[in-house]
Amino acid sequence: MGCDFKVKAGYFDKDRANALARVEEFRRFNDTQNYAEIYELGAPALKSAFTREQFIAAAQASSVQSGKYKSSTLMATSCFPNEVRLVYHTEFEKGNVTESMVWSVLNDKALLVLYRVSPGYDEVKKESQVGCPS
Repeated sequence: MGCDFKVKAGYFDKDRANALARVEEFRRFNDTQNYAEIYELGAPALKSAFTREQFIAAAQASSVQSGKYKSSTLMATSCFPNEVRLVYHTEFEKGNVTESMVWSVLNDKALLVLYRVSPGYDEVKKESQVGCPS
């Protein structure tokens, strides 16, 4: 009955920093349209949901729809054991979106579990943020 799940209470600041560093990599790969490298940032759950080819095709379609990345503002951060959730208000060439990212952090390595984009800027309530250092 082995289990690889580890809970690291008290390391939220480090987990948050690891997730934010991965977002920078994500942005850099997206700017150069290197969607295969974004796929490599993925956690096993993401990779089991999409093949590399499916992921790349979806990322390319999203890029055509949104245009080039311009800027973003981190609006919300929530930290849980081994997980960091981030919400950004992001400006692309063709419009504004709300980006949601979930990063799994194990052994000081953040892996992308979920990336979702919603058109426009969603309202973000500060009281919904939990667990992260300010």
